[in-house]
Amino acid sequence: MVELTSATWKDYNYYSEKGLLLLLGPTRTITPELLILILIIIIIVIRYLNKINKEYNRFQVYSNYHPASLNQDDGNDIRSIVDKECPSIIGPNAFFSPTPWLFNGHLQTIYSAIGNFSKIDRVEYERRMIRVKDGGQISIDMSPPLSFDSGEEDSRPVLVVLHGLTGGSHESYVRSLLHPLISRFGWRAVVVNFRGCAHTPLLTPKLYNAGATEDIRVVISYLKKKVVSPDVNLHAIGFSLGANVLTKYLGEEQDRSVIKSAVVVGNPWDLYAGHIFLESSFLGKIYSRALASNLRGLMKRHIHNYKTRKSAIDVGALYSNPNQSLYEFDSIVTKSLGGFKSTESYYKSQSSTLVVNQIRIPVLSINARDDPIVSLDSIPVHNVLDNPFLMVLVSRFGGHLGWFEGVLNPRRMIDRPITEWFVAMNKHTRSQNIADSNDHSDVVGVHKLGVLQGSCTVNDDDTIQGL
Repeated sequence: MVELTSATWKDYNYYSEKGLLLLLGPTRTITPELLILILIIIIIVIRYLNKINKEYNRFQVYSNYHPASLNQDDGNDIRSIVDKECPSIIGPNAFFSPTPWLFNGHLQTIYSAIGNFSKIDRVEYERRMIRVKDGGQISIDMSPPLSFDSGEEDSRPVLVVLHGLTGGSHESYVRSLLHPLISRFGWRAVVVNFRGCAHTPLLTPKLYNAGATEDIRVVISYLKKKVVSPDVNLHAIGFSLGANVLTKYLGEEQDRSVIKSAVVVGNPWDLYAGHIFLESSFLGKIYSRALASNLRGLMKRHIHNYKTRKSAIDVGALYSNPNQSLYEFDSIVTKSLGGFKSTESYYKSQSSTLVVNQIRIPVLSINARDDPIVSLDSIPVHNVLDNPFLMVLVSRFGGHLGWFEGVLNPRRMIDRPITEWFVAMNKHTRSQNIADSNDHSDVVGVHKLGVLQGSCTVNDDDTIQGL
């Protein structure tokens, strides 16, 4: 044990005040040279740790050995364009470091569901209701308001957005992308709300599902033929369930697609594998029940459509079990309304992985390895070998529709690579008059509701945001 004398106590007090006792000891003096050396060491350590962090969290990007060319005039293929113009996909910024207290997929996903995003990324919409032949209606929210009715030719590109399971244009992951894309890059956007979602009255019992592409086909045809001028490029993005719908639509359209490029985020890809993945773990079962709860909350708003003798679903069975799983909901509702022989048949026949090789436009797929809802094995990494139009980005972290970075006010990082992709693809594609596979006859009327008030950032349904 060291005995402290009065002399050493003086030294102790002096260096304690300077905050250097632990570093230098009680009797050592600091020189300018030593201070500079310490600062250099600190800088080197920080830079080294930052480099390790970047390499550890760098995106894995997969593409075909011979990527498709977009424009024969300039000879640029998809990969070379991304290399040159998308540094957040391939380049110095192509990594994601999560918020320190959101360090895994569960925390990222939960924060996406419970975080308060109402004060940021505010986007104003005007709404149109599209009535279709089967008696139903689809709502589309367009931004900026009135930009589609200016009476003048507007050549600004348009992004078509498909939301997640029970979401809508109010979702934070939708607005966090649209806000910079509209305000900084001058784009326009159209969010397609699935039937019954985002305060859209459900006029018929027909609902949507993960493979129902009829409505998006109608909306895109309507936009191309009745709303935008022929020289306007349409691009599209889908989130979660909307990503599966969009991918399936593009695969069905093949080279007839009027969409110029697309991004699919958090796509489940293989619905049956996703079902097995959720039911194979305790936490997966919790997510399954949360998703089913969202769907039951949506059904509750429109339950009058199903309380009839001719109803295809058993309403009593739908609400008899508060801990219902997603598989059980699909067995009661989706299978019956969609006319599928079984729930397994629904999952296996409507998975977008079945048609991904048929896509003939540039598509960027984005998934996180730690997504607690999407099976890692479902991500179509190997499909890039067969499809030169497909690029797959996989991040180490991100959860399901998360990718939050920053400490005090976490924000989504993934909007940067998405924005870079669309700006680059739009720059290198030209609008062409492609024969539309839909003759637009399914639209029987369009009702313009004007600018939405107060509902662009708030979800007051009985559903959880962000899924």
